[in-house]
Amino acid sequence: MDDETLLAVILRGRPATIDDVAALAHLPADEARARVDLFRARGLVGGRCTELAYVNPASWAAETVADHSAELRRRAETALADMEAVVAELPSLLRHWAVGESSGDPVPVSIRHGKHASEDLWFDTARHDTGTLNALLPEVDRFLKPDPERAARFGRAMAGKDRVRVIMPTWAGDDPLAQQRMVAYRGVGVDYRLLDAPPSWFWVDGDQLALPFDWGEGRPTSVLGVRNAALAGMAEQYFELLWQRATPAEPAENPWAPLLVLMRQGVTLETASRQLGINPRTGRRRVAAAMEHYGVSTLFALGVAFGADTSR
Repeated sequence: MDDETLLAVILRGRPATIDDVAALAHLPADEARARVDLFRARGLVGGRCTELAYVNPASWAAETVADHSAELRRRAETALADMEAVVAELPSLLRHWAVGESSGDPVPVSIRHGKHASEDLWFDTARHDTGTLNALLPEVDRFLKPDPERAARFGRAMAGKDRVRVIMPTWAGDDPLAQQRMVAYRGVGVDYRLLDAPPSWFWVDGDQLALPFDWGEGRPTSVLGVRNAALAGMAEQYFELLWQRATPAEPAENPWAPLLVLMRQGVTLETASRQLGINPRTGRRRVAAAMEHYGVSTLFALGVAFGADTSR
C-alpha cells in the first residue's frame, strides 16, 4: 500500500492509535509505526507516542505554505544581504584598481566628479540606442526641479533604451513634484518602483556598472564606472532582488484612490495595503495625504468626502 492510499485509509477511518492503524490497514506494527512517523514529520497527522491526532487538511496546507513562504523570505533576505556585502566592497577595490589601470586591463574604470557626476557618467559612457538601464536612486530631491534642457536631453537618451527601471524612496510616491517627474519620464518608457530604504545609489546598464566612491551614498558627487560583464551581471541580480521587494509606483493622479476604494468596501487599511502590493506604512502615509487633501481628520469623514468626490 503506497503512502497516498494509506493516508486516505487513516483519514477515513480515524484510528486512535498506531496499533489501530496496523489493524485497519493490515500492516505489521513496526511498519505502521514507521509510516505514521513519516506522516507526522510532514505535519499530516498529529499525536504523541502511540496515540494519533488529526489535522484539518486546510489548516495543514495553510501552515505548510506559510512555513515555506517564511523560508523563502529568509533565504531572499540572506541572499540580498550577502550580495549587498559584496557590492559594498566594490567601490574601494575598484578605486585601487584604477590606480594601476592600463589599456589592456580587462576591467576598465571610468571616474566622474561634480554635482552631476552620477548622471554624466551614464550619459557619457552608456549606449542610448538599446539595452536596459536599472538604477537605484535613494535621494531624488535634486531631480525634482531639473534644468529643462538637461531633462529633455536625458529624456531623449532614455527613450532609445529597450527598458529603463528606477527604484526610488517610498516618500517620492506621495510627493507632487516627484509625481510630476515620474509622469514626464513615463512618457519615454521609464518604469518606477518604491523602496522604504534604498541601500545606495548605483546603476547597471548592459555590461557597465556605476557605483559611488563610498557605498551607501544616496547622492554621490564622485562616482566610478566599470565595464565588466561579470560584475554587471552580479549587480543586476542584486537590483532584481531589490526590484521584487519594491512596490509599484502608481501613475494615478491621486495614489490614495485604490486604497480608499477597498477601505470603503470594509477592508482594513493593513489588508488593503497588502492587496495593492504596498506596505501598511505606505498605506497609512497615503491615507494621511488623502485626509490633508480633503481637509478631514477621521476615516469616516474621509470615506464620505472621497465617496462624494468619486460620484461626481
